[in-house]
Amino acid sequence: MAKLSRRDFLKAVVVGIVSLSGAKIVRAQVKSEKSLKIYNWSYYIDETLLDEFSEYAGIPRSRIVYDEYDDPNVVLSKLEAGKSGYDVVILPDYVLDIARRKNLLLELNKSLIPNYSKVDEKFRSTPYDPEGKYSVVYMWGSTGFGYRSDLAEKITSLKQIFDPSYGFLEKYKRKITMLEEPMEVILSCKAYLGKAPDDWSDSTMNEVKEVLIKQKDYLAAYAGANVYYEGLKNASIYVAHAYNGDIVRLQYEEGLKEVSFAIPEEGATIWTDSMCIPRDAENIELAHEFINFMLEPEISARNSEYIKYASPVTEAKEYISEEILNNPAVYIPTELYKKMWYTPSIDDATRRKIENLMIEVKAAKKVPGFEMALTLAGTAAAAALKKKF
Repeated sequence: MAKLSRRDFLKAVVVGIVSLSGAKIVRAQVKSEKSLKIYNWSYYIDETLLDEFSEYAGIPRSRIVYDEYDDPNVVLSKLEAGKSGYDVVILPDYVLDIARRKNLLLELNKSLIPNYSKVDEKFRSTPYDPEGKYSVVYMWGSTGFGYRSDLAEKITSLKQIFDPSYGFLEKYKRKITMLEEPMEVILSCKAYLGKAPDDWSDSTMNEVKEVLIKQKDYLAAYAGANVYYEGLKNASIYVAHAYNGDIVRLQYEEGLKEVSFAIPEEGATIWTDSMCIPRDAENIELAHEFINFMLEPEISARNSEYIKYASPVTEAKEYISEEILNNPAVYIPTELYKKMWYTPSIDDATRRKIENLMIEVKAAKKVPGFEMALTLAGTAAAAALKKKF
């Protein structure tokens, strides 16, 4: 894999100042007095890139503050309180939606981000920032199904997951988990029914409820990552509705080649994390420069290769290993990508409708052992762990 080396960066910096023009020397001195504060998910960057950015931008590494979070609601709270202290924040899609609506983000100056033109067009408009004014996608992933290829059949269709007559549910009864995140479960079920992701009509929701009630008899639990990760690892769970990052962790960190990831032919959810500048940022020009740096194809490729998540930069694929590019848990096959959807932006009334539907599903039937599995699942693990790597 081709990589942009530390020497290449130093060479670029030297070329930029070799003429020793007064203007360039003054610019370097002024920039050295600036600082950059970044807030990102934990385990979600190749930190050597921070060292190289300091050389590239002409600021001491000690002036780059890089903090990590596990709960994006903490980030939102800081933004809402004002004086967040950060110049660049990486936000998951649903938090970006809230932050944009609450006017907590600065509109980006695209003239300061020339590499924005290298972002794949499909990532330039999302339900959370339709015009791409306040965010640039950092990395993206998907919600599909992790399964033990040594114990279960490959998942190719949502019929296996939702239709009891298909036989899959019966064959692996009590060895299957669905995510405890209601939105993910409902969106997957709507795809099985052939409904649009943003169809929240009463008739569609009633159909979804009926399907989920029938499916529940065959499930081990609605489970977060803390349950299905260990379940797939120790083979107590054969199939799990899962975030791709957790499956990649099992493959690369745990060395479990028996764990595979699949996107059904009907499609699946795409999630995104995006780089944003808080409205109260102090170092706005440097924040833009950092975003532009992270969109450089070779830089984005190195980051993707390191953290095992997919880059939104089209040209980055030229520098990523075949192993990562061909892993469907990282890069979704093109023919399936066309069938995937973003989580739709919803209002409070729809959110309540979703929550009430799942309450009714869970209360509909008592399944032996199901309540204990639900207790083990917890409520915060999926959001906190899906980005950890």
